[in-house]
Amino acid sequence: MIRVGCSLVLALATAAPALAADPIGGAGGGSGGRAMLVERRKIIVPARGAEMVRIDNLLGRVGIRGTARPGEIHVVAEKRASTAEALGRLRVHYTSFQSGEIQIDTRVELGGRERSLPLAGSGVDLWLEVPPDVAVEAKTFGGDVSASGLRAGAKLETTGGRIGVSDVRGGVVTHQLRGGQRLAAIEGDVDLDGVEGDMDLKNLAGGRLDARLVDGSIHADDVRDAFVRLVTTTGQIVLIGVIRPGAHYDLRSYAGDVRVVSTGESAPFELRARSATPLAAAVPLRGARRDGEWLRADYVGRHPAARTHTALLELSSALGGVTIQIQPRSGSPELQ
Repeated sequence: MIRVGCSLVLALATAAPALAADPIGGAGGGSGGRAMLVERRKIIVPARGAEMVRIDNLLGRVGIRGTARPGEIHVVAEKRASTAEALGRLRVHYTSFQSGEIQIDTRVELGGRERSLPLAGSGVDLWLEVPPDVAVEAKTFGGDVSASGLRAGAKLETTGGRIGVSDVRGGVVTHQLRGGQRLAAIEGDVDLDGVEGDMDLKNLAGGRLDARLVDGSIHADDVRDAFVRLVTTTGQIVLIGVIRPGAHYDLRSYAGDVRVVSTGESAPFELRARSATPLAAAVPLRGARRDGEWLRADYVGRHPAARTHTALLELSSALGGVTIQIQPRSGSPELQ
């Protein structure tokens, strides 16, 4: 594999560092409120023919925005440290591969070697503008990671930062240990994985939404996927929007409540519900029957149509309750 490498610290003239208070704290290696030296550098990376941009920044945050600049990647690196000597040891590199992949990563010089690892007291934030039709993968340690305006999907991973995604086509995949995730205006399959932190999802459309969480709540509004799976262990699940014909909804929480608020005219659906408390259903259900610990029933709709495909709702809470209601489109559901 042929590659061409370059370091931002070598490619750019040195900018005079400025003194500033540390606004980030521990996000990428803060200094506990002490004054920080901050140095901003910018480079334009040639990206003609690029198909993938991979960013690995264990020293701070990453923000990616798709812009109409074909063949170019604009990178702004903001380095911060408590001393000029520590600031000078921070590096940002990019490597271009003949395969069409471009890698951008941050490092710190320690003992004569450059290493990719998080630091306490120093950090680097990366802000990128990329062609919208390139795929993006980004990884941070304690820093937030965000992406917007992309048209070939995004894969984002962080250990302790927040994840934010908006206006993306082509699918989104996330992995997070803690911090919370917010996604809006996504077209394509969405696969979300988290341990700690809430998920806030809005205006998602595509084929599939799969969100898994251990400790946190999931709030989904205006989801138009054919398959929706929302799973958490200790938090609540709230789904607001139209129940679509033929769609499959699988909502499960072990210790939290599960609530579905169908706005407007709902498609007919088959219900399979399991909860620690009696089902709270503000909809006319027919044929209610028990199948082991599951309650099964049917909703035929207010204006049944002969050829409408029936949706499937599987709602489960081992220790909490399950609620279903239909909210008129003009109203706004009251969430408890």
